[in-house]
Amino acid sequence: MSFIEGYVIGLGMIIFIGPVFFLLLNSSLQFGSKAGTAVALGIICSDIVYVLLCYYGLSSFVDIDQNQFWIGIIGSAIVFALGINYLLKKTKTTADVSIRSKGLRTFFLKGFSVNFFNPFVFAIWIGVYNYGLHKYLASESLLIFIGAVLAGILTTDLLKVFLSKKVKKFISPQRLLVVFKVTGGILILFSIRLLYLVW
Repeated sequence: MSFIEGYVIGLGMIIFIGPVFFLLLNSSLQFGSKAGTAVALGIICSDIVYVLLCYYGLSSFVDIDQNQFWIGIIGSAIVFALGINYLLKKTKTTADVSIRSKGLRTFFLKGFSVNFFNPFVFAIWIGVYNYGLHKYLASESLLIFIGAVLAGILTTDLLKVFLSKKVKKFISPQRLLVVFKVTGGILILFSIRLLYLVW
């Protein structure tokens, strides 16, 4: 029961459309499924770090207003830089096989940093963790619940990568350029909104 509930909650995270959503889709569209998968793994690893912070009771550190401010500033700067990057990006697509391990590490770090330095993601994890902690008193059930939430999130992220690969062949360079411009603008708006909320 704890696994099913956790997995459904993880799948439900797909409704949250933030900077990592656009980073994931555009990385997959331009550089292929390997790049998208690397971003997805970076995202899920940052979520695991958040779970560990909740487990060891360090969520109070992030709850401090001053700490939230600086985390928000860093996150806003990263998302803003990504937005500018997409506005200036060329419409060049790259096959999966041409991406080396060093390039994949870069995509991994992008996924990790954009997700990790978003205080709203941590706020969601605090809520999910506390919900599981109060509902599943046994440590084994709580572990299964949190693991299932993570599995659900990873499933939705990999599904986005898969769907991006399917639609990639129907997207012309001109349309891809429009996607990049729109994504860049949205990411910049996200960064401004984040900066405004933590100011």
